[in-house]
Amino acid sequence: MRRKYILFVIMLFTVILSACEEENTAELMYDHLEEAVQIEQDVSDKQGPLTEAEQNEHQWYEEMLALSDEEEIQELSEQAIQSAKERRELMNEEKEIIDNAYEEFQLSSEYVEQLDEELMPLAEEMIETMEARYSIYQDLYNEYIETIELDIELYELIAQEELTVEELHEQHDLVNEAYEEINTLNEQFNEKTVQYNDEKRAFYEAADLNVVFEDM
Repeated sequence: MRRKYILFVIMLFTVILSACEEENTAELMYDHLEEAVQIEQDVSDKQGPLTEAEQNEHQWYEEMLALSDEEEIQELSEQAIQSAKERRELMNEEKEIIDNAYEEFQLSSEYVEQLDEELMPLAEEMIETMEARYSIYQDLYNEYIETIELDIELYELIAQEELTVEELHEQHDLVNEAYEEINTLNEQFNEKTVQYNDEKRAFYEAADLNVVFEDM
């Protein structure tokens, strides 16, 4: 079970504004765009625990395959099941963060019609990319949650006394196929994140916003 669930988060830009100047439309959009970034930064706090849990479960699974003592297998099975349930909670927390960040992002779209002819296409392109990114995340979340259930079924199955090799291989293959789909969606999400960051930078530059990238 090869897993590599790592989400790329959006870049944070700081704009240097003159204190005496009134915010223009692009700057009003900037406020919501960067507030969305600040919200999404909390996703990083979920990545470490998720990765650690996945690695632990993989190790326990390999140990269960090598063991013959039923009590030891049962103990590891229960540990793995509990870990998988904790991953489900982490994913729910992550989804709430992504949803909140997207809601803040959507507030920026209210200003698009007020932009000039040069900036409007750049803003629309940026918004389209973010919408695609958010849609991919919904698919990714749903697939990951479903795969957690497959993991739990696998951990329960391996602890059964009358387990056959065919049954184990069948469930193992289902889990691997599900994680292949997760990896594909994860890559698509990260590609859209990179694309969005590039398009947002281009929008800021075209709007003559004096922005500085911050490495968070």
